[in-house]
Amino acid sequence: MLRSSAPCLLAAALAANLAVPAPALAYWQWRDANGHMVYSDVPPSAAAARILHAPGRHAGEFQPAQAAAQSADVATPAPSKASAKPAVAAPTPEEAFQKRREATLKAAAEDARMETEAAERAARCAQLRNYATGLQQGMRAAVAGPDGSLQHLNSEQRQAEILKTSANLEKHCS
Repeated sequence: MLRSSAPCLLAAALAANLAVPAPALAYWQWRDANGHMVYSDVPPSAAAARILHAPGRHAGEFQPAQAAAQSADVATPAPSKASAKPAVAAPTPEEAFQKRREATLKAAAEDARMETEAAERAARCAQLRNYATGLQQGMRAAVAGPDGSLQHLNSEQRQAEILKTSANLEKHCS
């Protein structure tokens, strides 16, 4: 009975291994400064000293490459204060995610604004073209007078309005 169950167990273990997709194994796991467990697809900053899992490495605690290199260079003298650059803290994975998210949202909002402006411009240009066509075809047109009453355009005023409308079309709709 023991011999017949060994191939079944081997087959079950192999099937379980193949059932987990490779991207599911490509994650980072570490404890942050507050002791909270963090899971991410982005590597932690150099400040994370307790990395528990990294893609392609066996489970267990290890030091990041930067921390290992720093501990190996302990005997190296520190640079003078004149040549030392101020340390800039690397963003945490959460901060990096938020920054990427904000950039994506900002780009989407900008695209939406540009589309709205283009649609409004197209509508204004269509109205202006219709007005110019109406003026050229002799459509009766009027403008508001100083007292608010409508004053119909005479032929000279119509020509001036056609020139003005054509100039606006050239300037804004070409």
